[in-house]
Amino acid sequence: MTNTKFASATDTLSARGTAEPKSTTPFLSRLSVGQKLLLSSALIGVPLLGVSGILGSLYYQNYRDAQLQTLATQPFSNMEPLQLALRTMRGYDSAHVPPQALADAAKQTALLVTTAQATGIPEVRDSALSIKSKTESLINQIKGKQLSADDILTVTGDILYNDLQDLFSTLSKRGNLMTASDPKARELARMSSETFPTLLPKIGGIFGGLIVDLEKARKTQGGALNEVQLNSLTEKFAEADQLIQQFSASADALTTDFPDLKTSLGPAFETALSDTSSAFNVAQSGSIDTRKVTVTQQKLFDVSDAYLASQYKAFDQTVAAMRETFRAQQDSAQRKLLVLLAALAALLTLVGLLLSRVIQNITRPLGQLTQASEKLASGDLNVQVQVQSRDELGLLTSSFNSAASQLKASADRNEQERLEAQKLQHNVGEFLDVTMDIAEGDLTKRGKVTEDVLGNVVDSINLMVEELAHTLRGVQEASNSVTNGSKTMLNSTNQIAQGALTTAEQTRQVAQQASDLNTRIQAMATTAQASAEKARQALSASQQGQEAVSSTLQGMQEIRNTAQETAQRVQALTARSEEIQQIVDSISHIASQTNLLSLHASIEAAGAGEAGSRFAIVAEEVRQLADESNTAAGRIAALIAGIQAEIREVSQSMQQNAAQVEQGFMVAGQAGERLRQIGEISEASAQLAQDMSQAAGEQVSGVQQMGQSVQQIAQIAEHSQTSVQQGRSAAEQLQQLAQQLDQSLRRFRLPS
Repeated sequence: MTNTKFASATDTLSARGTAEPKSTTPFLSRLSVGQKLLLSSALIGVPLLGVSGILGSLYYQNYRDAQLQTLATQPFSNMEPLQLALRTMRGYDSAHVPPQALADAAKQTALLVTTAQATGIPEVRDSALSIKSKTESLINQIKGKQLSADDILTVTGDILYNDLQDLFSTLSKRGNLMTASDPKARELARMSSETFPTLLPKIGGIFGGLIVDLEKARKTQGGALNEVQLNSLTEKFAEADQLIQQFSASADALTTDFPDLKTSLGPAFETALSDTSSAFNVAQSGSIDTRKVTVTQQKLFDVSDAYLASQYKAFDQTVAAMRETFRAQQDSAQRKLLVLLAALAALLTLVGLLLSRVIQNITRPLGQLTQASEKLASGDLNVQVQVQSRDELGLLTSSFNSAASQLKASADRNEQERLEAQKLQHNVGEFLDVTMDIAEGDLTKRGKVTEDVLGNVVDSINLMVEELAHTLRGVQEASNSVTNGSKTMLNSTNQIAQGALTTAEQTRQVAQQASDLNTRIQAMATTAQASAEKARQALSASQQGQEAVSSTLQGMQEIRNTAQETAQRVQALTARSEEIQQIVDSISHIASQTNLLSLHASIEAAGAGEAGSRFAIVAEEVRQLADESNTAAGRIAALIAGIQAEIREVSQSMQQNAAQVEQGFMVAGQAGERLRQIGEISEASAQLAQDMSQAAGEQVSGVQQMGQSVQQIAQIAEHSQTSVQQGRSAAEQLQQLAQQLDQSLRRFRLPS
């Protein structure tokens, strides 16, 4: 018999699993579920990576700008003392230039070249090299006594007003000092690169010119000043006063906008302004006010040294504040960059883990379903897939398992029907052979009784053949008996007459025996009545016992149901403990990943030096938290393991109790069955005793009638003589009929 249902199901699965030609299938349809998920993750991850790259690039650019700005402030530390050294030379001739000024100028130019090269800005490096060359040439000329005071004033002015100011401007522009995000840093950079480098040399140039002019008037005119000289000096004092006012306004604006700088820089600014004003007051009071040079050159040099020291102290503190501000800005940009990188790394790691988890939770069940479908399509109907979730995939897996089970059940039914049909066809063939033999007269043949529908028919026909054979055997035996009887009847008729004579005497004896039998039967009837009463009592007791056993069975059934429910709850508790174990494993995995991330962060913080020390502390705390989480997860896992062990013990105990309850239920059921059988036997005994009692009563009546019949027998015996002759004729006819019947029965073969 062909398994049409199974073939149809497998053909359907094969048809569903067959893909369309690639030439007509869309691109997405040719991708697997895992590839589609990866493509979706890429579509989400690429923009995320792009945004992360843009943010990282912006933060890195901010860090690079802050680093460049910090490097651009380094040359200020050498340019400011170099400017001071050059200004110290002004007013002197080659013979009287302070040696310390020459040494400071040579030292600061060498350092300036080093710091300028560190900035990586070619223009700054070239300017520093040019300043070094001019300064070294100036120093050599001064040491060779080749320059006068005017020459020194001119050369130093060229370096101060052109080269150094250009370098200050180049550092400010190329180092992006004026575009800093911190307004305080911008103002300090403006003060350090524009105000101080521009105003202080101009103020110093005016004062140096005053020293030269007053010394000339002293030497050529005996100190007397003409109107032209007075007007020139007045203009220089006015110009100096204007420059001092500009310096004061810039200092006041800086300390007003940023009150914290008023504490750190305010006193130095006030001292520089006071000393500068005092120096010009000394020069003015010793020249214009007296219209004659009364102040000495040495006095002017002394006040010049005083205000130069205070000016460059303020300049130095301003440069230091600027460098500190830009260094703090660089540290802040570095911290933001590190925090962003750590956050992006954590985010990408988390997103990657989540996507990996989601893809794995989708592709693994789908892969199992695909493999199971292929097995099912190839004919393996025993395939089953474990349900691992309650989502759509879980429902799909449950539906697949149900469909596979139904296909297997259908295939099993079809196979069973096919086997049964083959077996029925075989049995029908065998039975037809048997019926043919029976039809030919062989009544010894019997059909094979099977468990199918044909078995009932065969059994009925076998019974009919058996009855027919038995009947024919009886007929054959009766025929033989009739033949033999007819022969003996002829011989016995002569003896009947003689027997009739003795019948009368024997009937009298039978009458006496019937009287005795009547007495015994009455006693037996009384005994049968008592036996029936005892049987009814036994029946009542067995019914009560059966009711008790039924109650016991009902209680045992409730106990068995309760034990089964408890076992199911214990199994559910085991499943919940396994789910908790999986959650604990996930916590341990997250703690390990956090520990590894904190280790990487500590390494990066250690590489960042002092700037990363605070981040290293945070990373260490994160690592300690991860260790504590891992330890706590281990404790939870140990507790869950203990709970699972106890659950297994309880489950084993419940299974043993369930087995004992089941065994008790079976024993109680057997006891109930035995009591039911005893009740049936008792009921049958009671009925039998009742029948015996009724039969005994009937026998009493029968024996009484038998006495009357014996008397009638005597009368009948007298008439028997006539009937004997008639019987002899009938016996002869019966013998002839028996011979004919025996001739007809010889065609049948009867069982032995």
